[in-house]
Amino acid sequence: MRVKEVLGGLALVLGLTMPVAAAPPDIAATAHPQVGRSMDRSAIQGQRHFGGWQRHMRQGRHSRRGRSVIGFALRHRQELSLTLQQIETLKKLGMDSRRAAIRAAADRKVAQLDLMSLRQSDPVDMSRVEAKVREIERLRADSRLAAIRTDEQAKAQLTPEQREKLKGLAATRWQRQSQDSRRSDVPLAMDRQ
Repeated sequence: MRVKEVLGGLALVLGLTMPVAAAPPDIAATAHPQVGRSMDRSAIQGQRHFGGWQRHMRQGRHSRRGRSVIGFALRHRQELSLTLQQIETLKKLGMDSRRAAIRAAADRKVAQLDLMSLRQSDPVDMSRVEAKVREIERLRADSRLAAIRTDEQAKAQLTPEQREKLKGLAATRWQRQSQDSRRSDVPLAMDRQ
């Protein structure tokens, strides 16, 4: 009697799982459109489901993100003996910089959409495409220059002793990171003087 129950349970489990295993592979694609795709064009160009390779590529290209003098100084406010006024000034600089960066990123995204629209026309007007590409690169350069200006304004808020201490902290951090091969070797902005 016990054997019949075990065999009946096994038959039930196999009966439920066999149709799923024997189903054609496109059922997964109809259940969720992204599962069936491996590396087709739309999956590569912008639909960022499941993290994907874009996240890993971004680490090298945008490795400076989050490494501002302001953030570093605020994280080490006790070691640097920052005054309340310095902390408030650095926070205000950081917020203003972040607002400007968000606006600049939005402007770049709009310009990218304009470029995509220009490229979809038939025939493509190369003079307009070239002008749009140059505009996008100018916006990117302006953003980098704004970040460097903000770093310099932040360093100007520190005393010479605090700047030296900040350099020492940054050097220690950079040495620690260079030992870890998975991280980038991009120095902090305060190292470039």
